[in-house]
Amino acid sequence: MSRRPLLALAFALGALGGCFLTPNPPPSFRYNCHADSDCRVLSCRGDLVLIPDAEAAGMVLAEDCDEVPEADKSKYYEARQACLDGLCEYPCELSTDVCPAEKGYNLCFNGTCATACGFDDERFPDPDATCSSPQRCVLYGDDIELALIEDLLGGSGSGSGSGFPGGGGGGSSSVEDLIGTGVCGIRCDAEDARACPPGQYCSGAMCLPDCAHEGATPCADTAQCFAFGGFSTCIVKCDPAGENTCEKGEICVKNLGLCLSTCLGEDATTCRDGFTCSEELAICVPEDLPTDTDATTDVSDTEAPTSETETSG
Repeated sequence: MSRRPLLALAFALGALGGCFLTPNPPPSFRYNCHADSDCRVLSCRGDLVLIPDAEAAGMVLAEDCDEVPEADKSKYYEARQACLDGLCEYPCELSTDVCPAEKGYNLCFNGTCATACGFDDERFPDPDATCSSPQRCVLYGDDIELALIEDLLGGSGSGSGSGFPGGGGGGSSSVEDLIGTGVCGIRCDAEDARACPPGQYCSGAMCLPDCAHEGATPCADTAQCFAFGGFSTCIVKCDPAGENTCEKGEICVKNLGLCLSTCLGEDATTCRDGFTCSEELAICVPEDLPTDTDATTDVSDTEAPTSETETSG
């Protein structure tokens, strides 16, 4: 099986990082809306504040709520909703970093932070009952192919071998535990469904990142489709000779003009096996990459030059 959809699945579901089997207390409620002004921000204190009220109070987005003094938490917010498909949602593209996990939003599904569903079949025999209409419970093993997740984890699916992320750390969980569970959302192939986020295409039930796919939504004007190692994604463009406009922990790579995770400095990322930190480029590159780093070097023809690829445009 191709590794491209498997890697894409890891990005789309957040399967490698979140409490994947931690359910959100049902029902997974969303506010109805007609415009963004009907929605809310989640303050660093944990309150949901209407966007007009938050703007009137001068609330601003915090880089890290944990670093905000307790007395100032009401002045900052950690996530902002948008009105999507008539529901107030937390938008996302690939990374779940923008999703308020403590509120149960552990996954990024089709452009929105998503909650789990289908766990409590005694109180909620209909999995869709835990999702706000027009969302439904998109089920694993039915709507989402379990084989993709099973191959990604390298397990047998029989309950032995490697455990599923978030399954409790006992090693006894497997992809079979997902049967009957799912994620609240709208299939990307549903009638009148929104287009997939930039750089992603509709694979059936869900959007998968692969900006080189013929059916992919084009990258934003501020990003470029960058392909490597059989995978492609939108990466934010930048000016290596200008001011650093990249996110924290990233660097504008010369000759590429793209923001990638840096392996140098305070917020350095650790290079995975088979990669080494290039002092010249300040990013992780394959160990067998040619040492010539002048303008003729094209790292896009190699394996992924960074160990982290969750940057999106």
